[in-house]
Amino acid sequence: MKKKEHEKVEVDKLHIGMYVTELDRPWLESPFLFQGFPIRNHDEIEQLRESCDFVYIDVEQSIEWKKQESTALQDKEVRFATRALNRKSPREKIEYNDKQGFTQTLPEAIMLYSAAKDYIGNVLEDVRLGNSIDTGAARELADRLAENIVKNENALMWLTQLKNRDEYTSMHSINVCVLSLLFGRFLGLKEDELSVLGLGALLHDVGKMQVPSEILNKPGRLDTEEGLVMRRHPEYGHAILKEYEGLHPAVLEIALSHHERFDGSGYPRGLEGKSLNNYALIVSVIDFYDAVTSDRAYHIGISPHEALNMMYAVAAKSFPKELIESFIQCLGIYPIGSLVELDSGEVGVVMTVNRQRRLNPILTLVLDGSKRPLPKVKMMNLELQARRESPMRIKKILESNAYGIDVRQLILQSNMTAPAAMM
Repeated sequence: MKKKEHEKVEVDKLHIGMYVTELDRPWLESPFLFQGFPIRNHDEIEQLRESCDFVYIDVEQSIEWKKQESTALQDKEVRFATRALNRKSPREKIEYNDKQGFTQTLPEAIMLYSAAKDYIGNVLEDVRLGNSIDTGAARELADRLAENIVKNENALMWLTQLKNRDEYTSMHSINVCVLSLLFGRFLGLKEDELSVLGLGALLHDVGKMQVPSEILNKPGRLDTEEGLVMRRHPEYGHAILKEYEGLHPAVLEIALSHHERFDGSGYPRGLEGKSLNNYALIVSVIDFYDAVTSDRAYHIGISPHEALNMMYAVAAKSFPKELIESFIQCLGIYPIGSLVELDSGEVGVVMTVNRQRRLNPILTLVLDGSKRPLPKVKMMNLELQARRESPMRIKKILESNAYGIDVRQLILQSNMTAPAAMM
């Protein structure tokens, strides 16, 4: 029985501002990418009419959304661009197969992630002290991370969930590198292009070490003056890397422009549109994604699914629309690290993306059908489940920290955790 605040509404009676929480059919049988969304324009109403006879509306969220959103925002472009995302596009035709299995690749991925953490820690300290940094080691490390992703993209992606609030700057640099390499591979970049992208992503935030520590580590939001100081870090990073011969110009541009925005609202130069470097654009998308999914002193990270939803709904003006759509396709319907509930009621965390069968990832189950913790977490391959007479399927994606589940702790406690040096 539906909760009282969830009203059943025929599609002919929908209007802008209503918050759709449920369809009259499974989400996976619809063209909509996200579960739960406010109707922002008439095109979305038409898409709902084409797909459904009725939907369920959350009255409270509809009221809240109307308070927060201006009329101008409601009439902008289609939020999900579902038709574009569900057509066969040239990007979707790029296919690649992992060269190794997840468990085969994971030990090397753990070693590389640990090495990257040590390296970035040393680099940041050297920059802070005014010492020179080993850019050759950075290049070699970025190349090895790229090689590992080509072997199996899921292993390093799984490790990017090891977020630590107290080590945000260093772990953020590693995660941005890994995610940028993953996205670059998806976009079809060549080996030499991935090398440039990975190196720039790994070093993109070195300028932060010239920001006063009381501002960089402030346990709260920065005031206006402090914010202006923080906004200088791209220029600091560019100046630092400019001193090293042999670095590709795009590496310097990534450091300088990873906070520029497509509409000109970014910093430090307020560049817009075609003035933006393609490598820097990729890193800017990844930098934003990892930041909003990470815990910080003044911010609790949101889930991968929530982040993609927000990036398309709120931040699309800041990035090329096509690039955001490609990133959503890259991470998949169920991004690694997502909490999901099966139709059996069991709850698990997505461990791997299955690019051939996107609806059937591998999960680590943590709760049984009654939402009680399992005595021991167990693996479930939904691709194998799909071959059974009554297969289990993912029913919905849950919000971050649903049922008190801490994804990072789950990784650390599982039998595939990183060594203590990574904690």
